[in-house]
Amino acid sequence: MPPATAPVAVFEALCQALRNNYPMLELVGWQEAWVQDFRRQIEAAPNRDAAMELMDELVCRLNDYHTWLTWPGQPRRQTPPIRVEPVLASSRGGPRGVWDVRPPLELPPIDGFAIAVLAAPADSEAKTGDEILEVDGRPVQEALQRAWRHVVGSSAAGKLKEAAEYMLAGPPGGPVQLRVRRPRPSAPAEEIVVRVLRGGGLRDSVIASREVGGVPVIRIRRWGDAEGVKLIERFDAELERWRTRPGLIIDVRGNGGGSDGMAEQVVGRFLRAPCIASISFQRRAPGQTFERIVATVQPRGPWRYEGRVAVLTDEGCMSACEHFVSGMVEAGALACGTPTSGCCGWILPVDLPGGAKLHVARTYPLHTGGVPSPLLGIPPHLWAPRTLADVRAGQDTALEAALRWVQSSEPLPLRLQPVAPLAR
Repeated sequence: MPPATAPVAVFEALCQALRNNYPMLELVGWQEAWVQDFRRQIEAAPNRDAAMELMDELVCRLNDYHTWLTWPGQPRRQTPPIRVEPVLASSRGGPRGVWDVRPPLELPPIDGFAIAVLAAPADSEAKTGDEILEVDGRPVQEALQRAWRHVVGSSAAGKLKEAAEYMLAGPPGGPVQLRVRRPRPSAPAEEIVVRVLRGGGLRDSVIASREVGGVPVIRIRRWGDAEGVKLIERFDAELERWRTRPGLIIDVRGNGGGSDGMAEQVVGRFLRAPCIASISFQRRAPGQTFERIVATVQPRGPWRYEGRVAVLTDEGCMSACEHFVSGMVEAGALACGTPTSGCCGWILPVDLPGGAKLHVARTYPLHTGGVPSPLLGIPPHLWAPRTLADVRAGQDTALEAALRWVQSSEPLPLRLQPVAPLAR
């Protein structure tokens, strides 16, 4: 390998690009001691692939989904078409602290959590409610530990969610073997081995609606047009359909973002006056001064929805979706579920030696209530995580809590204010 593309040259350029461009390395816990440690590991790496995986691990320590590394020959990875997430093992009170702190460098013990299949196709060997015990023969704690170093999340719970998905990833089309604990009617749960193939994905329309307990629930999967569906046109039609209802729920859990402009257009249907959805501080790289950018959302007609509104959130709410959640909270909506993901934004691609590329965030955003999303996501008014028993019973705790509030006359509760120590 020519010296210009040697792994150590890529590494030095990567670290310099982060120092020159990332808006707030210090605030997310960056330590120059990491650089020395990783340089030693990269110099001792057996091959280029291993060295690049180490660089990926370092970038993931920022826990920012708008900052990532790509390189030639990077292995393609796919997950099976099932949805897997951590859920509380028992009590709904649960260890709330994992939502309130930044992730530690190493995966903590997952006592109090179970890794559950939340959704699977009808023909899959995996079933909703399965508790995953092993992945390809590895205990789930070990599988999560391997994944932990290559995923991001603003809270320990958010990173655990990403690790639960990543631990199933591998070569496209390849199989993954799971040992699961499956409940049985009127009998003890059984442990069985199931096999699922990577690739494909669960089908989920970009926008859909249904009625639950007399309350409309509008599901928005992504802030963008897809499958021939014009999102804003469809949303306006749905809102017209439910215009006379006294309350509605918008479910954006797992919405990874897309267009800020589309998110703002939806927020505008609930506003009486302009509101600030977010304020971003963009670094004037490579210097240390910042430009303030205020994102103001305008009311959008021809009429405003006047009923009570709840928004369902989780750690899968990212990017433009956090912009949406922030705007809706400012519009007076209730946020219910678990916190959003939290990160910086406005991505800049930086070419590195050897064909590698760093995609690096440039702005430090503040969302509703002044909560700095790079530290933690936007906290909900009502905290409503799911338990394993809830999943197996088909109960959606966040939806149920939102329904109770929408159908009541209770005022908005105070939002949970996160504590944000840098857990290193």
